[in-house]
Amino acid sequence: MKLRTLISPLIALLMVAGCKKEAAIVPDTITPEYSLPQGNHPYDTQIVDFYHTYGCYVLYKFTEKDFNWNISSKLSYVADQGDENYIAPALVALDKYLFKYYSTGFLKKALPYKIILSARIREIIDGNDTLATPINSVSTFSHFAFGHAGSSLAGMTEDELKVMKVDLHREFWMQAVSFGKIHLPPAFISATNYADVFPWTAKSNGVFYPTVDGVAADVYTDFRGYIDVIASKTVEELEQSLFKPANDPNGKYKLKYNMIISYYKSVYGVDLQGIAR
Repeated sequence: MKLRTLISPLIALLMVAGCKKEAAIVPDTITPEYSLPQGNHPYDTQIVDFYHTYGCYVLYKFTEKDFNWNISSKLSYVADQGDENYIAPALVALDKYLFKYYSTGFLKKALPYKIILSARIREIIDGNDTLATPINSVSTFSHFAFGHAGSSLAGMTEDELKVMKVDLHREFWMQAVSFGKIHLPPAFISATNYADVFPWTAKSNGVFYPTVDGVAADVYTDFRGYIDVIASKTVEELEQSLFKPANDPNGKYKLKYNMIISYYKSVYGVDLQGIAR
């Protein structure tokens, strides 16, 4: 009886201690990497609205790291800050030549963490800044950059604008598929054995770029070639050129083109053929 008398108060004490409320766990507050708006112009409201809709920052003030960092490497390009006097027409151009071809739902999936608006982008070759050759667009895992957020946009010819449009779509797609936001068509992935692709076998395999910067083709550089073609040529134009037997002896260009068009239309509701119209 004595032992039971001693144990009972001990159990009671343990039960009371176990029933005490633990302090509520408060999650750490994560400070956003960027702050919007970046200025007080009328277009800043548009940029803030874009962020709230798509979760994508549009930056015309940025650091070298914002532009250059690509996980394990740096871009071999330099970019000037966006010219605040020309941000509004740059936003109009992005909508006209890129965004309008995709639904809100698709853009939410495919857009990068940030879009950089630069007045001028140039490539660095052998340590030299190629001032005379501005770049329309480049991309990394976290952004694509537009290189005409400055006075150059107003002076571009129709042919230059067509090239710019193709470059924008290519860089938009490359950042989207290379980092898994948008899937590549499974049939396209399995359509080519890239170990068999050389400059002399590229045509028979339906590959546009057998090498890129000295590196052998893979499914991503292959897809890049198709986006260039899709964004620049209508299917009617391709039937009269690329898809002719002399240029497409095994029918692989047409086959892989149709794989891409069909997949993105059926799975994502994207009409890629509408880009070139």
